[in-house]
Amino acid sequence: MSLRVIRLALSVALAWTVGTIPALAQATRPTPPSASPDAANVAATFRAMFAASERNDLIALDTLFAGDSLTIVEGAGINRGWPDYRDHHLVPELKEMKNLQYRPADLEVHVVGGTAWVLFRYTLKADVNGRAVDAIGRGTAILERRGARWVVRHLQTGSRARRPTDPA
Repeated sequence: MSLRVIRLALSVALAWTVGTIPALAQATRPTPPSASPDAANVAATFRAMFAASERNDLIALDTLFAGDSLTIVEGAGINRGWPDYRDHHLVPELKEMKNLQYRPADLEVHVVGGTAWVLFRYTLKADVNGRAVDAIGRGTAILERRGARWVVRHLQTGSRARRPTDPA
């Protein structure tokens, strides 16, 4: 192959790359938080999940989680499917909690097509079997669009007891 053919092939490849890579990057770049109606809808769905948990509203939670395709990772445990999480984790936990305050904070919502992910912080306060629990945590959630609504498909959280140096 002559040097001229190699230069021509490199020029074509470079022109294609320069013209294509920015378009591909733009197509896959997540939507910045609050930059789109979808991001706002994802955030609203996510906040509704916390509020329904706080109210112990299983009927509302039935509509916010992704049914059998749900996965929940909390600490070292995993639940597969909404019925497993609801019946073997959430319901027993909520029965033990009185005066539950479960609040999300610092939501960072990203949307690409019909998939969204949320990075977040949260606080959890409750009276559990006569003792006060005051925890802070972080998590990641993946949501998917189903028709006109968003549902939580995956949730991973980790928390620890609040320290005196933590923000209120």
